[in-house]
Amino acid sequence: MDEFKHGWKPLIACILGTACGIIAITLYTQGLFVDPVSDAFGWTDAQFYGGFSILMIAGLITAPIAGQLADKYGARRVGIVGLIGHAIGYLLLSINGGSLLVWYLSFFLLAVFAAGSLPLTWTAIINGWFVKRRGLAIGFTMAGSGLMALVAPPFTEFLISEWGWRWAYRGIGIGALVLALPFVLLWLKPGSSDPSSQGASIAWGLSRKEAMRTYKFWALGFGFFFMALTISGLVSNFVPILIQNDVSRVEAAGLVSFIGLAVIVGRLSVGYLMDRFWAPGITACILLMPIIALLLLANLTITTAVAITAALTLGLAAGATLDLIAFLTSRYYGTKHYGSVFGAIFTFFTVAAGLAPPLFARSNEFAGSYTPILIASAGILSITIVLFLTLGKYPEKELVS
Repeated sequence: MDEFKHGWKPLIACILGTACGIIAITLYTQGLFVDPVSDAFGWTDAQFYGGFSILMIAGLITAPIAGQLADKYGARRVGIVGLIGHAIGYLLLSINGGSLLVWYLSFFLLAVFAAGSLPLTWTAIINGWFVKRRGLAIGFTMAGSGLMALVAPPFTEFLISEWGWRWAYRGIGIGALVLALPFVLLWLKPGSSDPSSQGASIAWGLSRKEAMRTYKFWALGFGFFFMALTISGLVSNFVPILIQNDVSRVEAAGLVSFIGLAVIVGRLSVGYLMDRFWAPGITACILLMPIIALLLLANLTITTAVAITAALTLGLAAGATLDLIAFLTSRYYGTKHYGSVFGAIFTFFTVAAGLAPPLFARSNEFAGSYTPILIASAGILSITIVLFLTLGKYPEKELVS
């Protein structure tokens, strides 16, 4: 536990950076903005989610660039800029006057400004501080998004109901900056294995081009693509699914908090297990969780008990996804070019996460129910399990001091 003894301050800063970054806040709050924003401007749900799609698909550009900048200039600097940019992006969303084009442009600018707050920034710092307990440290770091999933939905619903959706966007953006930035400025420093720290000695690491020549890169990429397509689609549409089944907005917001609770448990438990067992095998087991959630929502009357069960099983899987991207990237491809390789693999995740919300919404509009897309997603995840099981052993290489 010496690594935690020496690295607890940067770990806390990374937890807060993850919690207050673009992925956690956007993913777990947009479902609450659908009705008020769409009603205000006369948009459909799919048109509203088009902005989220643009934000995530923009990750094709922003994630690799952020990774390269983190490798070159240090993750700390990139993270600070990203947190400030995240607040600015949310302020831009709040001033929209009803233009769908401006709405989409605002989400693109949010993706650019907040790219430094992506998980690759915070996990790059963790890689420099933790080796033997890296999986658990990544689990703690990614649990930050679970904390946000736990508190953000009811807080957002309160702001919307009391002050309107514009002030809710402003409150989220500014609040996240105030919460995370002081700790990042004071406690976030590169570890001995971080490329930006003096005296760092890194034994190995494939470049992005070298990684892309391997089968594992594409297996990981498409595996995470399918995971994000189903899990992000379900998480972002969880509130609309509940409301469609006669659950009130207030109760739905409370039920989403169960996802956040399960995300925290999922991140920590998966982090613990990754340090001890073969992570792709753990992934296969974890993916059974959202399959259960999908089948419950598709086949049963949604009572409070069913909704809580679905939220918990979904949250456990959602909690594992980013942990696995970070951990498997470092284990299969090293840390020398971690930011660049992570950014490349992360593009699969971010594109799928961007496509999923409107895909689920349009499927509902077309079929009059979410049931067909829920059943199809369960099938996709079954195939994804097989894909992860084709990965081989980790390279027998690690960081040296």
